[in-house]
Amino acid sequence: MPLLFLRIRIVLFLVLAGSFLCGCSTTTDPATRFYVLNPLDSDVNLISEIDRKGPLSLEVASLRLPQYLERPQIVTRSGANRLELAEYRQWGGNLRKSMMRVLAQNLSRLLDTPHIAIYPHRPKILPDFRVELEVMHFERDSDGQVRLSAQWRLSSGKDRKPLTTRITDLASPVFQKGGDFEHTVSAMSKLFGELSKIIGNAILENIHGRPDS
Repeated sequence: MPLLFLRIRIVLFLVLAGSFLCGCSTTTDPATRFYVLNPLDSDVNLISEIDRKGPLSLEVASLRLPQYLERPQIVTRSGANRLELAEYRQWGGNLRKSMMRVLAQNLSRLLDTPHIAIYPHRPKILPDFRVELEVMHFERDSDGQVRLSAQWRLSSGKDRKPLTTRITDLASPVFQKGGDFEHTVSAMSKLFGELSKIIGNAILENIHGRPDS
């Protein structure tokens, strides 16, 4: 009887231990979270009454990212030459396409126009302006800042004449380092909104500089 009782206790111990280990593996396995960039608030606007001579038409013609950002995982820097990929913190879609859509939304709100085309969908009528964007950096660095560096080109939509080519470097305030991806993505949205405002102001400058403006 004592031997049988001992065997029963051993079996019960093994069952309970297995259940405990399974429970630990379930609770410690992190769930994947997905993030998106947000456009500017709907009430932002760069257009004054003087500018309202009819809605502008624009084409977001291209947006290119460095290869290391062309992935689902959110990328951060842990050093000057080292990148970290957050396996369980990912973009809720293709980052490049998302950035093109957000840029179009931002310019639509800033310039108060619904006439925004996004490549590869060509507008039926040639647009007033074309915007091309090449992103060089867009991630949180080891100092706890989000940095956005991009070269952007503005050209006439009718004859493709170059109007403006600039490189813009932006940085967020320093916030707590580590895995705070909610604040990271929020800062990325704000920086991308600032870049959109810079591009929007350049478009208005070119309108005001025209002989018929």
